[in-house]
Amino acid sequence: MATQHETHLAETYKSMITLSVEGFKFSALANGGACVALLAYLGNVASKGAATPDMRLPMGAFLAGLVSCGGAMLCAYVTQLTLFREERDGTAKWRWHKCFLWLSVAFYATSIAAFAVGAWWAVRRF
Repeated sequence: MATQHETHLAETYKSMITLSVEGFKFSALANGGACVALLAYLGNVASKGAATPDMRLPMGAFLAGLVSCGGAMLCAYVTQLTLFREERDGTAKWRWHKCFLWLSVAFYATSIAAFAVGAWWAVRRF
């Protein structure tokens, strides 16, 4: 039977995974939603015959945010796979999962930063 400490560790780990998944969802939804909203806006403006603002930079930032979110998800998966293998085999002298973990964090931070930059650039175009 697991001790209270072991149970607490397991539940904390599960909640960390849940929070990570929600963070990835937020990043994908924010950047993807911004792309869709920007395209809808440009289509509406163009259909009225008005001049459309140059939104290539904001769109590029939002797309970079989506790609970065995908990279973060991939690295998060590899982190978990590597951690599983390290624990299963018990032979790893150096923990490779840490490399993938920090790479995933960097991709996620880049994704959020890309959204912020894209939003700022879009606002400045009006």
